[in-house]
Amino acid sequence: MKTRTVQIQLYNTIDFLVKYGNEVKSGTWQANKDFSNEIMLVQRNLQMVVPCGDGLDLNKIWADQPWAEDHFNERVGGIPTNPGETYKYWPYANFKEGDDPYQDGKVFSHTYQERFWPRISKIFQYQLEPPKFGSELVKPKGIRYKYGDLQDVINQLKENPLTRQAYLPIFFPEDTGAVHKQRVPCTLGYYFWIENNKLYMNYIIRSCDALRHFRNDVYLTIRLLQYVAEKLNIGLGDTTFYIFNFHVFKNDLYALNKREKKICQELTIG
Repeated sequence: MKTRTVQIQLYNTIDFLVKYGNEVKSGTWQANKDFSNEIMLVQRNLQMVVPCGDGLDLNKIWADQPWAEDHFNERVGGIPTNPGETYKYWPYANFKEGDDPYQDGKVFSHTYQERFWPRISKIFQYQLEPPKFGSELVKPKGIRYKYGDLQDVINQLKENPLTRQAYLPIFFPEDTGAVHKQRVPCTLGYYFWIENNKLYMNYIIRSCDALRHFRNDVYLTIRLLQYVAEKLNIGLGDTTFYIFNFHVFKNDLYALNKREKKICQELTIG
């Protein structure tokens, strides 16, 4: 799917899900069995191409701001925080005042900044203080080699603009099978390539909620493309989204339709 503006494109994508999505039981959702009997509308194997060159207006994505931009900066900031800071004011968080478990030293099963920068990651507990570099940090290693990170992918593209290997994985081997019953990343990874001095990206995500995540995911993904392209000093190509399970809970339809109606009114006025 490719349309003339991202604003129309995202609206049409959600509208199609609401009108034609298949009804299924949600089962476990984000490692929570409380949703097992909830009904959701699902569209499978969605492919969407977003032109990201001149004329793209990120405001037309209707991401939740300022949260989305703040969280992007947390992801690319180079420090693998867990829990980090932006989770505290995610618009859909349901923490009650004084009842935030992560203020008491708990951590999430993962954060995206951990997955962007796994080479210096460690299960450590802190809020705003960065980790001390050196022996205190664990440098994860795979079967034979040390982990890479976002900077390694950027370096690879700089050194070999024709590479077919520039992939940043977010879904790690420790997520396979969710054997610890933990929440695992929705994003599988980002694949980059350069053509005609422009950077392109394929974004692969296994599951995406239309109300809480879709517009934010689009924003965060395009910002990553912009970030890497700026580091490489090249232009922007398209971003292709592959979503294996695009869904909305039936109980969320009222809130989703209300938001999308507001966006539709702007489209009509515009």
